[in-house]
Amino acid sequence: MNYNAYEILGVSESATQEEIDARYNELKEQYQKDRFLVGAAGEEASEKLQQLEVAYRDIMIERQEQAQENDIKDDDDYTVIQQLITDGKLDEAQSKLDARVTRDAEWHYIQSILFYKRNWFLESKRQLELACEMEPDNARYRQSLDKLTKILASNTISPDQLRSDSSRPVDDGPRMGAGNGTCTGSTCTDCLLCNMCCNCCQCMGGNGC
Repeated sequence: MNYNAYEILGVSESATQEEIDARYNELKEQYQKDRFLVGAAGEEASEKLQQLEVAYRDIMIERQEQAQENDIKDDDDYTVIQQLITDGKLDEAQSKLDARVTRDAEWHYIQSILFYKRNWFLESKRQLELACEMEPDNARYRQSLDKLTKILASNTISPDQLRSDSSRPVDDGPRMGAGNGTCTGSTCTDCLLCNMCCNCCQCMGGNGC
């Protein structure tokens, strides 16, 4: 904009959408009433009404463009985190995920994969549940949750790998299952878990785990 549309509305650039809408409606009602005044007062009100409509429209366009730019940035951030997970840089991926202010459904989905990669299966399931609650129609989230639920119901995961607290578990290093060199104590279950994780990464646009 080559002019300050916010000044025409009498609000700051940091004003919320609700504040902008309220001020716009207030001025619009006033100018619509005053434009019927006789003489210069009516003409001035008509001109201000026209300026108000243009300013409000331009503010809406500007804010929509800013929102789109933020969405693109968010997608880029998730792509970086996804690649870190694929590369096995879990601590760095977690740090970037924690730094995000907005925690949308995709945030919880990626957090579930991070927990899953650390063998924190109950925490992973909880994050998938949160993602599904926020976006119940998302097939990718629902399929991942269904797969993990079936694995947990198979009773092939060693009990000492299951965590039940709601706080983030402390990473105390990889644990062994039944002492046979596998993650869960079952080679078959390891294959299922690996397949699920790779599917999750591929769904996010990765190249596999």
